[in-house]
Amino acid sequence: MKVRGSALYPKFMDLEALRDTTVGQVVPISGTDKLGRDFSHFAFLPDHLPALVQLQPTTWNSVAKAASALGRLHQACAPLPNPGLLIAPALVREAVDTSALEGTYGALADVMEARLSDTKVNSPEIAEIRAYERAAYFGFDWVKTGPVTIPLLEHLQGMLVAEAQVPQRDPGKVREHQVVIGPRDCSVYEARYIPPPPDDRLRAGLDDWIEWFESDREMPAVLMAAIAHYQFESLHPFGDGNGRIGRLLIVLQMLRLGALSEPAITISPWLRRRRDAYQDHLLSVSRTGNWDPWVQFFCEGVWTQADAAVAVVDKLMTWLANVRADLNERHWTGTVASICEDLIDWPVISNRFVQDRYGVSGPTAKSAIDRLVQIGVLRETSGRAYNRTYAASRVMQIVEEM
Repeated sequence: MKVRGSALYPKFMDLEALRDTTVGQVVPISGTDKLGRDFSHFAFLPDHLPALVQLQPTTWNSVAKAASALGRLHQACAPLPNPGLLIAPALVREAVDTSALEGTYGALADVMEARLSDTKVNSPEIAEIRAYERAAYFGFDWVKTGPVTIPLLEHLQGMLVAEAQVPQRDPGKVREHQVVIGPRDCSVYEARYIPPPPDDRLRAGLDDWIEWFESDREMPAVLMAAIAHYQFESLHPFGDGNGRIGRLLIVLQMLRLGALSEPAITISPWLRRRRDAYQDHLLSVSRTGNWDPWVQFFCEGVWTQADAAVAVVDKLMTWLANVRADLNERHWTGTVASICEDLIDWPVISNRFVQDRYGVSGPTAKSAIDRLVQIGVLRETSGRAYNRTYAASRVMQIVEEM
């Protein structure tokens, strides 16, 4: 997580505030950074998470509002014949925005195109975003039957950084080196936040976090997710990818707790538009020990994005119903109908993709695509004479609204 100073919080780590907080302690650190500079400074070690958190009534109202919005999303997904179709558009949008929060940018259409089996990823940024998608799908499948564990987190982080553009230290395992949060290549003294040192205290903190994450507490799922996200980011257990893994864990936790039946919510687009406030709120908990502002901020993001997801479900299903009606009027069946059913999941396709997915010949695939272009369901997007790609423009537009 690379952060800047703001009007509310100083550019450098405020040791005095962290020494006076009720949620952790300042501990000495020393060593040599990656640029060969010796340092002797301090890091923040968060306390174990509390069994209960005292919140203001207005904060509890925010928790209730977010929980209600998650309930509406759960109900919107329940009657769908294949609710899994909504995972793909939600996840692609999440992958794009959660990576952008860390400085990796890719266009939504480019990411969609990169999902085609016959399309080679032509940029390291898209490769990183696709790596996030693969990690997320792995996590979604895992939590259907298994608990979140440190080995799972290490595996997800290893998948995530497999396509990193810079060499990684300690990939796929809890870090064994000190990290700092601040401008790229800043010194320890220029850091805005310094997570715990890479010793048994970090491992103990992560063990406690896992136990808390997996516990059955008398606490709403959205509140547990807010608290767990703060603690994970405070521990910063990996050398890279903590922000992306931490935001993925929000959804994994809601799935584990039954607050969601499908991972059809995207938190990162909302956070991306409020990047400075997001990072300031996390730091504020460490500085003040006051959970209310962070929990209220987090809950606002959840209810906003849950309501947006409900609207997207409605728009996608309306679009699909209209397309089905158009096909029925023209008595078009077979491959062309199958493509339309799957465009919510795969809104960017190619001739080769259609051949492989539906087991048809090249001419049959071309005929089906041409028909959908004819009625405006698809449009050609590559501008190439060969290996053309086609997009369901309306589906892409709806996904952009998430």
